[in-house]
Amino acid sequence: MVAVHLLRTLAPLAVVASLVTACGNDSSSGPADATGDAVSSTVQLREVAARFAQDTSQGQEQLGPQTPKDLVNTMKAYDCSSQPTVVQGKLLECDATRNVYLLEAPLITGGVASAKPLPVGGTHEWYVKVLFDPKAATTLSAAADNMPGSELAVVVNGKVLTALVVNSGLKDGHIGITGDLDQKQATAIADELSRS
Repeated sequence: MVAVHLLRTLAPLAVVASLVTACGNDSSSGPADATGDAVSSTVQLREVAARFAQDTSQGQEQLGPQTPKDLVNTMKAYDCSSQPTVVQGKLLECDATRNVYLLEAPLITGGVASAKPLPVGGTHEWYVKVLFDPKAATTLSAAADNMPGSELAVVVNGKVLTALVVNSGLKDGHIGITGDLDQKQATAIADELSRS
């Protein structure tokens, strides 16, 4: 449960800081090479090959599909303050809580049509609903059909903002960026995404 919460939790201030220059309009449904741009100011959705979380209350955990021991050791030793690194054709990047993600090539780069802050019903929390343009939405819909149960990392400026479980809810071409966001933080993220 802690790992799921960590996966879905977003450190709002780090997200806002990483979005200062984020998000372009050009979308693509596949990269020219295995990693695409390692650091892109445009939103990227990348399949998660593996994830490593270190939680002092739970010890160290490698989450996700079975990963070769050498890659797990590389993920354990990865310094989240460094630039994203390519390892065996995959990209190592971190989120604000220092979870290390091993990521495939971008499934979608750019393609944000709109982003809107919305309240989570009955709470003081907010989220950002991101709607993709038709080309990116088609790619997202195909992922829902072909990759159910996989995770997609939402990446901007070399940082993972959140990771989503691929399911039929993605077929309509939108995602939600969630976490412990208040209205001001959600609005700042939506404004940055909308400027793309």
